[in-house]
Amino acid sequence: MSVPEKARQRYAEGGMLRLAESLANGLRRFLSTRVFSIRKARLLEWSLTGPIPNVEPPGIEIDVRELREEEIPRFKNIVREEKLELWRRRLRQGKVALVAWHGDEVAWFGWVSRQFEYETTFDVNLPLKEDEGYVLDAYTVPQYRGHDLHTYMSVKRLQKLKDLGARKAYGIAAKQNVASRRAHQKGGAVETKGITRVNILGIRFHLWKDLKGRE
Repeated sequence: MSVPEKARQRYAEGGMLRLAESLANGLRRFLSTRVFSIRKARLLEWSLTGPIPNVEPPGIEIDVRELREEEIPRFKNIVREEKLELWRRRLRQGKVALVAWHGDEVAWFGWVSRQFEYETTFDVNLPLKEDEGYVLDAYTVPQYRGHDLHTYMSVKRLQKLKDLGARKAYGIAAKQNVASRRAHQKGGAVETKGITRVNILGIRFHLWKDLKGRE
């Protein structure tokens, strides 16, 4: 076999290998989303009846402001357009987003609400009482991670909920997102329940487990 023929054979073999890997990855995605999947999360609780915890300020200078609707287009490179439309609806419903600005750049954002909001990521329904609130949809822009922004701003969100009359706050964090969970715990969060979302052939259900050490 000549050199060009060997090269073509190796290329063909490599192409078949790549095709097989692609099919295998596609099958795994199909099985994990349509046939069987498990997602695990933690339910977080904060008491707002006492003083809000004091935490160290972040390692960068920030300006914290409530989001205004006219500022939403500035997030188009961070958030999908359909999510931005959801933000507009939230603001019109009276929900509040806090934004940490570093100069003219967005460094962090997160929402608070006096009503629970369904999130497809966790697929959980959590009815709230009149004196309870919910924190959701927080994000630190990658280049600003490592400055303890999430802990600091999470405490700011708790203060906002307290100002709105809430005496207890809830949040949900993915179990594998250890950094986010630790940031919340530094701000006084207690993980009270483990949530396991199971999907079998499109039939979804949740398993709730009380966690040890609950306060």
